[in-house]
Amino acid sequence: MRGLVFTGVGEMEIRDFPDPTPGPGEVVVDIKCTSLCGSDLHNLHNPNLNRDLIMGHEGAGIVSAVGDGITTVKIGDRVALYHIIGCGKCRNCMSGYVQFCTTDRRALAGIEHGTDAEKCLVREANCLPLPDDISYAVGAFIGCFAGTSYSAMRKLNPNGQSVVAVFGLGPVGLAGVAFAKAFGARVIGIDGIAERLDLGLKMGCDEVVDFREANTVKALKELTGGAGPDCIYESSGSMVAQKQALEAAAVHGRICMVGFNGPMSLKTDQAPSLYTMIGKELTLMGSSIMPRQYHYDIIDLIRKQNIDLEAMVTHRFGFDQIIDAVRLFDSGRTGKVVIDL
Repeated sequence: MRGLVFTGVGEMEIRDFPDPTPGPGEVVVDIKCTSLCGSDLHNLHNPNLNRDLIMGHEGAGIVSAVGDGITTVKIGDRVALYHIIGCGKCRNCMSGYVQFCTTDRRALAGIEHGTDAEKCLVREANCLPLPDDISYAVGAFIGCFAGTSYSAMRKLNPNGQSVVAVFGLGPVGLAGVAFAKAFGARVIGIDGIAERLDLGLKMGCDEVVDFREANTVKALKELTGGAGPDCIYESSGSMVAQKQALEAAAVHGRICMVGFNGPMSLKTDQAPSLYTMIGKELTLMGSSIMPRQYHYDIIDLIRKQNIDLEAMVTHRFGFDQIIDAVRLFDSGRTGKVVIDL
């Protein structure tokens, strides 16, 4: 089989690998779709990355081989892949929060070979059932960024009276836009890239703010009658955006942060002051990926609200063009980029 490897900072190649053989409790999935994530770009520019590891962690496909002891999937099943691997025995794993495994936390493209390949070897527990009416691309999304966005939106719990400001209109932010609209909220998107502002409107933003041309905090206050948004979803990882989120939020507002943006600056003029939390009695939350049990909830919401997560896809490539796809995605001027196999 073939897989994508990052061979150096900003460098990559497609390599041949032996077809994986499943051991006890393991499953081989023939990848039908793998999509590119912002954390892939962190890896692309990471000088300390394992240079022999297949990249990618957002994938879906068909089970093609199973090892001994497999009971929940069979050859021919359509599955999405949950990319975090846990021990299955610690308190967090037993509660469904594998991303917080305390014993043996692993990840596709982190320790194990990832989904940017023709086949992927995973544990049975990492296979999320994918109904026939959910595309492989959407399945790949649910296993990572769409699950992240849904889990964060559950924490914010917006409704028809809420105003949700979404900082960062990359795929994680765009999925948040779609889910916030599905929950009934008015949504304001913030970004500085024209293509992503357009995608924000396409995915459901009622208004967008271009932070290159407007004072973000002032604009959010003006759009909310001076009060500020009562819910803020921060997906960019920018410390400037984090500071602005605290400043713009309404009294008793809720802020959920999910964004990482590579090495963070610790300049004191950028770091947000948490004293703002006290003065406005804010609720500040972090959110990491999703518990596996949200898988069916996301599918239910997509069906009931007719959410088209593929509307954020701006580019599709075949596997032979995956290097071109990564380079384009690295430009920052795309929506979601997917690889169809």
